[in-house]
Amino acid sequence: MKALEVTAYGVLVFFVSLMLSFSSQAKLSFKPQPIKFGHDKCQRCMMIIKSPYFSAEVGNPKTGKVYKFDDIGCAVMWLYHDCHFGWKSKALVWVTDAKTGKWLNAKNACWVDGMITPMHFGFGAFKEGETDKKCMSWNEAKKLLLEKGIKKEKMMMKKMPKMFKMKLRKMCVLK
Repeated sequence: MKALEVTAYGVLVFFVSLMLSFSSQAKLSFKPQPIKFGHDKCQRCMMIIKSPYFSAEVGNPKTGKVYKFDDIGCAVMWLYHDCHFGWKSKALVWVTDAKTGKWLNAKNACWVDGMITPMHFGFGAFKEGETDKKCMSWNEAKKLLLEKGIKKEKMMMKKMPKMFKMKLRKMCVLK
């Protein structure tokens, strides 16, 4: 009987430690990755990322993998429109500050429309209090970015439907 109790206790300890290890993995904490400007490519449009002031990254909370973008519009379209990832609501989204180039949490940034950006979505992010322009929230900016992106996408579909569909299939494959 004693051996059975020790074995049962051992199995219980094993499962508790296993569960603790899984729960600690579920709380991945990771940061944006350095971008090699002039070398790294945007996950959505495949263009080379050149601007340190309008770049963005999306972190997959399940794997810790970080995806790079040349414009927040590409990141928003990729995450919330083009691809259908189950983790999109928990994704970490970072953007470079339009003034300093430092990484900001996109969901806490001050968003300003009317800027000249790499893919012409026109949104720049600032740290709160860094600009005298009227700030938008992440949800407001995301909504407008999706509207602009969907409008652009419809024009592309008319002009180059085969090429656009092929690109769409490629951009949503995660490596």
